[in-house]
Amino acid sequence: MVHTIRDVLLVAVGGSLGALTRYGVGLAAGKYLGRGFPWGTLAVNVAGCFVMGVVLEILRDLDARPAEAMTPAVKLQLSLWRQGVAIGFLGALTTFSSFGADTLHELDGGRPWVSLGNVAANVVLSLAAVWVGVMVMRAVD
Repeated sequence: MVHTIRDVLLVAVGGSLGALTRYGVGLAAGKYLGRGFPWGTLAVNVAGCFVMGVVLEILRDLDARPAEAMTPAVKLQLSLWRQGVAIGFLGALTTFSSFGADTLHELDGGRPWVSLGNVAANVVLSLAAVWVGVMVMRAVD
């Protein structure tokens, strides 16, 4: 039970910080780069994906430790990186980082067609969902 509460708090704190970072980057990008292109979204997507790559390697290294090396401190590090940074912070900063990690996981697993399908499905279905949402709201208005 303690781990569950701790992990929920890590996701909550990380998520709050990620959301605030996303908001701040959006404001700064609009102020300094203009509003003619969604620079803030691009910045958080690219930066979030880079950080996700770093986090995936840190998690891989921590997970690869032998069972006897899995001390409470190592388990806490795993939770901090997984729940606090990957799920919480990066999940609120950009879901594009999770999309990138999932896509790379399929490629690394020798499933390039699943990876390509993931890319196509996410891009096409997400854009379609935004369009449908707009159309629903316009119909209600």
